[in-house]
Amino acid sequence: MGTQPVIFIQGAGSMHEPEGSGRLAAYLARKLGTDYRVIAPEMPDADNPHYQPWRDRIEQELEGIDEDVILVGHSFGGSVLLKYLAEGSYRKPVPGLFLVSVPNWGPGGWAYDEFAAPDDVASRLPASRIFLYHSRDDAEVPFAHLGYYEEHLPIATVRPIPGAQHSF
Repeated sequence: MGTQPVIFIQGAGSMHEPEGSGRLAAYLARKLGTDYRVIAPEMPDADNPHYQPWRDRIEQELEGIDEDVILVGHSFGGSVLLKYLAEGSYRKPVPGLFLVSVPNWGPGGWAYDEFAAPDDVASRLPASRIFLYHSRDDAEVPFAHLGYYEEHLPIATVRPIPGAQHSF
Protein backbone atom coordinates (compact mmCIF):
# COMPACT_ATOMS: atom_id res chain seq x y z
CA MET A 1 0.00 0.00 0.00
CA GLY A 2 1.28 3.48 -0.91
CA THR A 3 1.38 6.67 1.04
CA GLN A 4 -1.77 8.64 1.87
CA PRO A 5 -1.91 11.80 -0.27
CA VAL A 6 -2.52 15.08 1.54
CA ILE A 7 -3.13 18.13 -0.63
CA PHE A 8 -2.23 21.36 1.14
CA ILE A 9 -3.64 24.59 -0.31
CA GLN A 10 -1.66 27.61 0.81
CA GLY A 11 -2.92 30.99 1.95
CA ALA A 12 -2.52 34.14 -0.12
CA GLY A 13 1.00 35.47 -0.56
CA SER A 14 4.24 33.66 -1.21
CA MET A 15 4.57 30.28 0.48
CA HIS A 16 8.28 31.05 0.92
CA GLU A 17 7.93 34.20 3.02
CA PRO A 18 8.75 33.77 6.74
CA GLU A 19 5.04 34.01 7.62
CA GLY A 20 3.90 32.14 4.49
CA SER A 21 1.99 28.86 4.40
CA GLY A 22 5.11 26.95 3.36
CA ARG A 23 6.14 26.64 7.01
CA LEU A 24 2.85 24.96 7.88
CA ALA A 25 3.10 22.60 4.88
CA ALA A 26 6.66 21.64 5.85
CA TYR A 27 5.62 21.11 9.47
CA LEU A 28 2.76 18.82 8.40
CA ALA A 29 5.07 16.79 6.16
CA ARG A 30 7.57 16.40 9.01
CA LYS A 31 5.00 15.46 11.65
CA LEU A 32 2.92 13.15 9.45
CA GLY A 33 5.97 11.14 8.44
CA THR A 34 6.51 8.68 5.63
CA ASP A 35 2.99 7.21 5.60
CA TYR A 36 1.73 10.49 4.12
CA ARG A 37 2.67 12.42 0.99
CA VAL A 38 2.07 16.18 1.44
CA ILE A 39 1.49 17.85 -1.91
CA ALA A 40 1.65 21.64 -1.66
CA PRO A 41 1.29 23.16 -5.13
CA GLU A 42 2.28 26.76 -5.70
CA MET A 43 -0.95 28.60 -6.37
CA PRO A 44 -1.21 31.07 -9.27
CA ASP A 45 -0.59 34.77 -8.64
CA ALA A 46 -0.55 34.21 -4.87
CA ASP A 47 0.09 37.88 -4.13
CA ASN A 48 -3.06 38.91 -6.04
CA PRO A 49 -5.25 35.79 -5.84
CA HIS A 50 -8.49 35.17 -7.69
CA TYR A 51 -10.91 32.32 -7.24
CA GLN A 52 -11.03 30.77 -10.72
CA PRO A 53 -7.28 30.19 -11.26
CA TRP A 54 -6.93 28.76 -7.75
CA ARG A 55 -10.01 26.58 -8.26
CA ASP A 56 -8.58 25.28 -11.53
CA ARG A 57 -5.23 24.48 -9.88
CA ILE A 58 -6.98 22.52 -7.09
CA GLU A 59 -8.99 20.58 -9.66
CA GLN A 60 -5.82 19.81 -11.63
CA GLU A 61 -4.18 18.38 -8.49
CA LEU A 62 -7.21 16.27 -7.60
CA GLU A 63 -7.55 14.87 -11.14
CA GLY A 64 -4.06 13.41 -10.84
CA ILE A 65 -4.88 11.33 -7.74
CA ASP A 66 -6.95 8.15 -7.93
CA GLU A 67 -7.16 7.26 -4.24
CA ASP A 68 -8.95 9.12 -1.44
CA VAL A 69 -7.17 12.34 -0.52
CA ILE A 70 -6.96 14.34 2.69
CA LEU A 71 -7.41 18.07 2.06
CA VAL A 72 -5.86 20.89 4.10
CA GLY A 73 -6.61 24.53 3.36
CA HIS A 74 -4.85 27.39 5.09
CA SER A 75 -6.47 30.82 5.30
CA PHE A 76 -7.43 32.05 1.81
CA GLY A 77 -6.63 28.59 0.41
CA GLY A 78 -9.10 27.03 2.83
CA SER A 79 -11.89 29.30 1.65
CA VAL A 80 -11.14 28.52 -2.01
CA LEU A 81 -11.01 24.80 -1.24
CA LEU A 82 -14.34 24.95 0.58
CA LYS A 83 -16.06 26.90 -2.21
CA TYR A 84 -14.64 24.51 -4.84
CA LEU A 85 -15.93 21.45 -2.95
CA ALA A 86 -19.35 23.11 -2.52
CA GLU A 87 -19.63 23.50 -6.31
CA GLY A 88 -20.07 19.74 -6.47
CA SER A 89 -17.72 18.73 -9.27
CA TYR A 90 -15.56 16.66 -6.87
CA ARG A 91 -17.75 13.94 -5.35
CA LYS A 92 -15.27 11.40 -3.99
CA PRO A 93 -15.31 10.95 -0.21
CA VAL A 94 -12.70 13.03 1.60
CA PRO A 95 -11.38 11.20 4.69
CA GLY A 96 -10.40 14.51 6.26
CA LEU A 97 -10.99 18.17 5.40
CA PHE A 98 -8.84 20.39 7.61
CA LEU A 99 -9.51 24.13 7.46
CA VAL A 100 -7.00 26.36 9.23
CA SER A 101 -7.57 30.08 9.94
CA VAL A 102 -10.16 30.39 7.16
CA PRO A 103 -11.75 33.79 6.53
CA ASN A 104 -15.49 34.19 6.15
CA TRP A 105 -16.11 36.02 2.87
CA GLY A 106 -19.88 36.10 3.29
CA PRO A 107 -22.20 38.44 5.18
CA GLY A 108 -20.94 39.13 8.66
CA GLY A 109 -17.39 38.53 7.46
CA TRP A 110 -15.35 40.29 4.80
CA ALA A 111 -18.31 40.29 2.35
CA TYR A 112 -16.53 39.50 -0.90
CA ASP A 113 -18.69 37.32 -3.17
CA GLU A 114 -15.85 35.98 -5.34
CA PHE A 115 -14.54 33.90 -2.42
CA ALA A 116 -17.67 33.27 -0.32
CA ALA A 117 -18.94 29.75 0.22
CA PRO A 118 -22.72 29.32 -0.16
CA ASP A 119 -24.77 29.44 3.05
CA ASP A 120 -25.83 25.81 2.52
CA VAL A 121 -22.20 24.72 2.14
CA ALA A 122 -22.57 21.74 4.51
CA SER A 123 -25.19 20.06 2.31
CA ARG A 124 -23.04 20.50 -0.79
CA LEU A 125 -19.80 18.91 0.39
CA PRO A 126 -18.66 15.39 -0.42
CA ALA A 127 -18.79 12.97 2.51
CA SER A 128 -15.98 13.95 4.85
CA ARG A 129 -14.85 14.52 8.40
CA ILE A 130 -14.26 18.24 8.83
CA PHE A 131 -11.90 19.92 11.29
CA LEU A 132 -11.67 23.66 11.92
CA TYR A 133 -8.61 25.25 13.54
CA HIS A 134 -8.27 28.94 14.40
CA SER A 135 -6.10 30.87 16.87
CA ARG A 136 -8.10 32.87 19.41
CA ASP A 137 -5.97 35.98 18.83
CA ASP A 138 -5.18 35.52 15.11
CA ALA A 139 -3.95 38.91 13.85
CA GLU A 140 -4.72 38.11 10.19
CA VAL A 141 -8.21 36.57 10.27
CA PRO A 142 -10.37 37.51 13.26
CA PHE A 143 -11.38 34.63 15.54
CA ALA A 144 -15.05 35.57 14.98
CA HIS A 145 -14.76 34.17 11.43
CA LEU A 146 -14.54 30.70 12.97
CA GLY A 147 -18.08 31.18 14.29
CA TYR A 148 -19.47 31.40 10.76
CA TYR A 149 -17.98 28.02 9.84
CA GLU A 150 -18.96 26.51 13.18
CA GLU A 151 -22.57 27.50 12.42
CA HIS A 152 -22.56 26.51 8.73
CA LEU A 153 -20.59 23.27 9.14
CA PRO A 154 -22.35 21.77 12.19
CA ILE A 155 -20.72 18.35 11.74
CA ALA A 156 -17.23 19.88 12.00
CA THR A 157 -14.92 19.29 14.92
CA VAL A 158 -13.92 22.79 16.06
CA ARG A 159 -10.52 23.28 17.65
CA PRO A 160 -9.81 26.82 18.85
CA ILE A 161 -6.09 27.27 19.48
CA PRO A 162 -4.66 29.56 22.18
CA GLY A 163 -2.33 32.27 20.95
CA ALA A 164 -2.04 34.62 18.00
CA GLN A 165 -0.54 32.39 15.31
CA HIS A 166 -2.08 32.56 11.85
CA SER A 167 0.14 29.84 10.36
CA PHE A 168 0.76 27.91 13.59
